[in-house]
Amino acid sequence: MRPLRQIDCFKVNMKFWKFLAIWPPNDKLYYRYYQIFFAAFILFNNLLTTINFIFLPRQLDMFVDEMIFYFMEVAVTSKFLTFIIMRDKILQILSMLESDIFQPDTEYGLKIIDKAKKFNVRYFKIVAVVSAIAHLSHIIPPVLLHFILHVKLGLPICRFSFLSDDTVQKFIYPLYELQALYMHSQVLFNISIDTFVLGILILAIAQLDILDENLRRVTDKNQIVKQAFECVQRAEKDKAMKQLNDCIIHYGELGQFCDLVQDVFSITLFVQFSVASCIICVVLFRFTLPAPWQYFIFLGSYMFIMILQILVPCWFGTRIQDKSQQLSQAVYDCDWTAKSRYFKSSLRLFVERANKPLSVTAGKMFPLSLTTFTSIMNSSYSFFTLLRHMQSRQN
Repeated sequence: MRPLRQIDCFKVNMKFWKFLAIWPPNDKLYYRYYQIFFAAFILFNNLLTTINFIFLPRQLDMFVDEMIFYFMEVAVTSKFLTFIIMRDKILQILSMLESDIFQPDTEYGLKIIDKAKKFNVRYFKIVAVVSAIAHLSHIIPPVLLHFILHVKLGLPICRFSFLSDDTVQKFIYPLYELQALYMHSQVLFNISIDTFVLGILILAIAQLDILDENLRRVTDKNQIVKQAFECVQRAEKDKAMKQLNDCIIHYGELGQFCDLVQDVFSITLFVQFSVASCIICVVLFRFTLPAPWQYFIFLGSYMFIMILQILVPCWFGTRIQDKSQQLSQAVYDCDWTAKSRYFKSSLRLFVERANKPLSVTAGKMFPLSLTTFTSIMNSSYSFFTLLRHMQSRQN
């Protein structure tokens, strides 16, 4: 069996993390200075956008554009802090993926892991392309229009209402570059961390598929015949019992793995789900207001990314629940009726344990499931209708 490293599919993610100063654990002095600088850069821009709300005119239309990016800043900050605070547990997640119990011992298992790794790489590319389109469509067209058609250039993220218009226009280029770099860092955070969380879920599903196959093959029906020698019968029973014990240990490790993922990303997922609901609502409302065509391209791609950020984890969270529930049915495909009482007792205990499906919960409130996704979309639409009602009253 050729060697297999499951975390190889996260190589590009780790390169982004290194650039964003959240990875790897490094004792080199220059990297520590870089981490301090980058953390100060993130927190400084968060402070500026927060102060901007204090001085912003109390008009609903003006608040909408500012809230779109401010909500994203909240989500990105939670991801940044998660990687800083939970670094040891993230290392433990990666270590568990490379442990012996998670290594496939059959060609079927190897194909399942390879398929999962290829999916993770492909999904990363899709998210990166869509995010780049959304980012560049918001940053580049205003600059081109400014230099070609001499259109007045505005700041891309927030207005900096605590500065006068003359001051903003005087320093428009450095301020524009500052906000563009800040927005670029947020895009990189979202791409690298969101695809990593999804990749972990995909690999967990792959392990459940492998476990399902191993349970069905605990006893080989084609080889269960009356043996001529008692020692051969005993060897077959010992082999089946060992395989069942290995499956039970594998399932226990998978449960610990899902619990660890929940401990690390529970708060981040809760913030992301809450923020995504607000962003979808605000973007829908922004579509009802006039804007340049390039801004509508940005809004459309941005909302598509927000929907993906909650739909895809919820979809694969549901897959984890379904796959783990199927394990209690998989054991009946083996020839358990001819086995010993001890084998049947162990099998019954495993079925009782597997009847409670594995799951990952956000903030101990929202399980990753399609039901949660439906609730979030309903909430977003409800908030959207409320904003439309407020707008009609103002008019």
